[in-house]
Amino acid sequence: MSDSILDKIRSNRKRTVVPSREDTLIAPKQESEQITQQSTPANEPSKETTGDNSTLEELKAELAKIPPTRRHSAVVLDAEIDANLTRFCKEKGVTVEVFLEAAWLQAVASSELMEKILVEAKCRYDSRKLAGKLRRLITMLSGR
Repeated sequence: MSDSILDKIRSNRKRTVVPSREDTLIAPKQESEQITQQSTPANEPSKETTGDNSTLEELKAELAKIPPTRRHSAVVLDAEIDANLTRFCKEKGVTVEVFLEAAWLQAVASSELMEKILVEAKCRYDSRKLAGKLRRLITMLSGR
C-alpha cells in the first residue's frame, strides 16, 4: 500500500526543466590553451611557462629566508590574562603567537628580564598545580 502511495506522489510531482548551458568560463581557456600549444614548437618552452617557473622559484627563495613555523600544543591561559592579551594584540595588529615569540626573544636577550619572568612562572605553575589537585579532590568527594 505504501508503494502505491509513493508511486502516486512520484507521478504527481512536476519537475522544472532547466535548459542546458555552456560554461563560458571554461571554454575560452581551453581554446586559448589549444592556440598556445599549436603556435609553440614542442621543443621550446613557452614564455608563460618559464615566467611562471621563475616567479615560483623567486617565491620559494623568498620563503626560504623566513624561519619555518611549527604548531605547538594548545596554550591554556588565565581567563583574564587571555582576554587582555587577545584585546591588546588585536589593538596592536599582531597575533598572540607572534607576540609570544617576540616576548620570548626579548626575554632571552635579557637575563634580568628572564629571571623576573621565571619567578612569576614558577609561582603560577605552583598555583595551577594546586588548582588541579583541588579539582581532583572535589571530583573524588562529590562521587562522580
